[in-house]
Amino acid sequence: MNQRENFFAMLEGKKPEFIPNIMELYKICVFGADRADQPLIGGLDVFGVNWIVTKEGEMPEPNKFLFEDIADWKDYVKFPDVDSLGIEEAAKIELADVNRDEIIVNVYSPTGLFERLAAFMGFENTLCSLVEDPDSCREFFEAFANYKIACLNRFIDAYQPDVITYLDDLATANGLFMSPAVYRSVIKPAHQRIVEAVTSRGVIFCQHTCGKCEKIIEDYVEMGAKIWSSAQISNDLEGIMDKYHGQLLVEGGWDSSGPASYIGASTEEVVAESIRCAKQYGKNGNFILFPTLLNENGNSLFVGDSRLGPMIEAWHGVEKL
Repeated sequence: MNQRENFFAMLEGKKPEFIPNIMELYKICVFGADRADQPLIGGLDVFGVNWIVTKEGEMPEPNKFLFEDIADWKDYVKFPDVDSLGIEEAAKIELADVNRDEIIVNVYSPTGLFERLAAFMGFENTLCSLVEDPDSCREFFEAFANYKIACLNRFIDAYQPDVITYLDDLATANGLFMSPAVYRSVIKPAHQRIVEAVTSRGVIFCQHTCGKCEKIIEDYVEMGAKIWSSAQISNDLEGIMDKYHGQLLVEGGWDSSGPASYIGASTEEVVAESIRCAKQYGKNGNFILFPTLLNENGNSLFVGDSRLGPMIEAWHGVEKL
């Protein structure tokens, strides 16, 4: 089996020939998101939020809010014309020389509903708003879902992807930012519309959520997500893989707060962590390795890293099931 054939066998609940990793499985496309959601190299996004890039990642400029009262969001949020974003041009650049018979085309859509509100008004204001003014939050999430869906439809038209990865980090390492009840009441209805917009067009929906979010994995599966990405070890990964075998692929497994994720981690530590993931999670048959490997320039998956070659070589030694 090649990467594509092996992936679809896993998706159907069949026994794969080998354990895939995202570095070889996917063509990850991010240029469309650079234009529609947040800039890859920092600066102002299409909504006027300024993004700061550090070696740990990208974030909205601290303490610089578009608004502080959720009831005022309509006065400040102006949705851009999707026709003006240049998504088709981005797709042509990224899809050059892609062999669709071999790999999976995966288009990223970052800055989801919760993350976007936090980008506008900060985490503290956002979390307070979810409880103090849920009606205004629902109104904002529904409106932003409309924009997201318009962009996702344009991504699908332009890229013809196999997978859309929608990124919305709803949790810390210790648990959800909000109770499951608040998520289900305030965020989930708009989230459901986003999932359905993607799956109704025959595209696989991948939900990226870092942190300990296991209390709402059932919601993700119920809504139609087929992949949960950046699944971290603060969750019961093996229990989730067992429970949802044939329904959900778990993409992650890396100890993202352990020594192998430190910027100065040795090649030996990185290799050892990849082997641990293969041995601990690969046997389930619905696992995809997603390493969290940082260096001084950022995320190794996007900026390159001399440790990736030895890690992949070691992975090939243990990936067979």
